[in-house]
Amino acid sequence: MNPKVTVIVPVYNVQKYLRQCIDSLLAQTYDNLEIILVDDGSTDDSGKICDEYVKNNPGLQVIHKKNAGLGFARNSGMSIGTGDYVTFIDSDDYCDKDMIEELMKQVDENNVDTVIGGFKKVDDSGNILFTETYAPEIYTGEQAYESFFMRILGSAPGKHDSVRMSVWNSVYNFKVIKENKIKFPSERIMISEDIVFDADYYRYAKGVAIVGTAKYNYRFNPNSLTQKYRPDIFKLNNDLYKEMSRKIKGTFKNQDEADNRLRTMYLIKLRGSIRQENISGKTTSEKIKTVKTMCSHPMVKKVIAGYPSSGLSVKQKAFIDLIKLKQGRILLMLIK
Repeated sequence: MNPKVTVIVPVYNVQKYLRQCIDSLLAQTYDNLEIILVDDGSTDDSGKICDEYVKNNPGLQVIHKKNAGLGFARNSGMSIGTGDYVTFIDSDDYCDKDMIEELMKQVDENNVDTVIGGFKKVDDSGNILFTETYAPEIYTGEQAYESFFMRILGSAPGKHDSVRMSVWNSVYNFKVIKENKIKFPSERIMISEDIVFDADYYRYAKGVAIVGTAKYNYRFNPNSLTQKYRPDIFKLNNDLYKEMSRKIKGTFKNQDEADNRLRTMYLIKLRGSIRQENISGKTTSEKIKTVKTMCSHPMVKKVIAGYPSSGLSVKQKAFIDLIKLKQGRILLMLIK
């Protein structure tokens, strides 16, 4: 068994990192790959680097398109992909040479259509900042959605059992994606586009294997979107919560647990919204006012009202209490 794997690499202004990314894919020990580079309107030399690699490596393809964002770039790659399976690699990251081989080995040995692994967070010099791995597990049949996707929604209250929602450390059954017309939304409209994609995909998945290694190298890039202040981040997080609540409504046998896991994710993103105020450049009084406005938002009140307090750590309970009391100054001091 040697199914073709389509590798989709969205590319935007990453000339500093792009060669390492592509070289890591060309060095893969799994030999039945279709690599598609999607130049999303780069204004640096990224597009030229793509063309150079395609010229010297007949197995590579490149799409040059007008800038529309990461989600739509992935969709463009999927529109021409011909593989049996598909994986997504961010162009400022890179892979260990046997990553795809290991993921596909799990497909073969465990008769699943989806495999996910861990990752290493690295700096520009390749130093490992931390490693995230998961205990190997197999989810078959409806458990692919009922149990595994539920972990992607977030941790159960008081636990730490979530699986990161990113699609770049996984292989997906391409037939499932195409038959069900599954696409990524724009991250400019729906932040965390990966979990929206996963919500649609795992409804149809027949089995999932978790591999206990970390062979994807996620680069800490201080210039990435996640490291910059976004004044609309709180609104986008609220929009995501509403969309995910709509998508999962009535879809789980244990709906209460699914809803609570989604609330956990929302509260984590709320922390992120507060943390961003510390890099906003606003005056202290403006930051405090903004955080208090967040605390008073109807969505925040609704999520906290429905969130169970039993089993939470002291820190988690304190965070929720500070939100209820609208303690903007203390929250800014604690969340940096």
